[in-house]
Amino acid sequence: MATRGDNRRIVRVGEAIREALAHLLVKETNDPLLAWATITDVNVSADLRHARVYFAATGADDMAAVERHLTRAAPFFQRELGARLNLRYTPRLVFLRDVSFDQGERVDRLIQEIEEDKIKMNENMSLPRRFDGLVHQAERILVATHRNPDGDAIGSLLGMSHMLKLMGKDHVAYCPDGIPKVLSFLPGSDSIATELTATDAFDLTILLDTADGTLLPDGFPEAEARGTWVVIDHHMAYKEMGDVIIRKNASAVGEILFNLCEELVWPIDAHVATCLYASIVSDTGSFRYSSTSSAALRTAAKLLDAGAKPWIIASQLFESYSIARQRLLAEVLQTLEVSKGGRYAQMHATSQMFEKTGASKEDLDGLINFGRAIDGVEIAAMFRVKASDGIKVSFRSKGRIDVSHLAARFDGGGHRNAAGCTLKGLSLEQARETVKREAEALLASNGASK
Repeated sequence: MATRGDNRRIVRVGEAIREALAHLLVKETNDPLLAWATITDVNVSADLRHARVYFAATGADDMAAVERHLTRAAPFFQRELGARLNLRYTPRLVFLRDVSFDQGERVDRLIQEIEEDKIKMNENMSLPRRFDGLVHQAERILVATHRNPDGDAIGSLLGMSHMLKLMGKDHVAYCPDGIPKVLSFLPGSDSIATELTATDAFDLTILLDTADGTLLPDGFPEAEARGTWVVIDHHMAYKEMGDVIIRKNASAVGEILFNLCEELVWPIDAHVATCLYASIVSDTGSFRYSSTSSAALRTAAKLLDAGAKPWIIASQLFESYSIARQRLLAEVLQTLEVSKGGRYAQMHATSQMFEKTGASKEDLDGLINFGRAIDGVEIAAMFRVKASDGIKVSFRSKGRIDVSHLAARFDGGGHRNAAGCTLKGLSLEQARETVKREAEALLASNGASK
């Protein structure tokens, strides 16, 4: 027996086939007789292997001829649907005349529905459907993410780029900071644009995994050059920006993008699956953080079915460190301080440490977890002294402590278990003492760990 979810997918597939056929009839066929045809409905079988396509041809002198020409073109339509839609099977199409169109009342009602749909489209259309329309209408698209990108940012950026490529959309995947070395194994990482020209203009800009305008990448286009601005994000602490906002409480933006793929019947291949899986694995800490939900695990399983290789991705993300990174770890651990109560740990990295070890700033990623991994520690902080822009502080917590509140005390933000801020006008010692005081106050207000 088909479940409610199965029925919804059958309906979505039917709608997608109807929309694609309508486009093909208008733009892709050279048969003048088919210009009379209008697809009125598509009924897909439960196994998605067959589809009855109902059509009308109001104004055509020979309805039988229209039906013959549609049937003759069925193989062409099936090939095109297979290329455009992400379906396990391309349904076999059977074209049937919609006899209800012989009744004037049916015609009038459909025309009225179409006009009402046009009027109400913007206000009533779901955000995913509106996003789908923007993507398909756009001639040129920009995809970007926040500065100093992490695994979720790069995984979702490249995953979105591959989806647009599969749909044949002209687009630019933009990341002025470049791809972190640990993520360079992801497919498409060599096609990232690190700069835009002054003449670059887009119909649509898709910004991923960015909760605050202060995190926009360098060179992000001004309003007149970016077209409609869509923000797709999963941070629960954020500042409003963008024209269309798709924000969900998900493990990673990669999870949101996969859900959009399913709902909109967008194409997905092994490249897309690899990037989105890396996004989720990165932001859940290999499914160890509290952001790991049953929905995240179900999405991960579907991505494996679509071609992601978990061992390859995990080994690249977590077991391919440079010797410089390991030497930096040794230096950083010497700065480790645990509070008297044992609930707070902090470490720091200086420019001298980077010079001594030959490490880069991306080699610092993940080192904060050595502080959080100490038994009893509930909040860990990592301080990175920047040459001219203050001191960057990253926070991590275990489970119940919301470090986005701690970051907010210093005009920062982030997630419940991962957040950050930048301190200016303080020495490293002052910064450590100030943050330690606020962290211990937050811990005290939350009581003892259980």
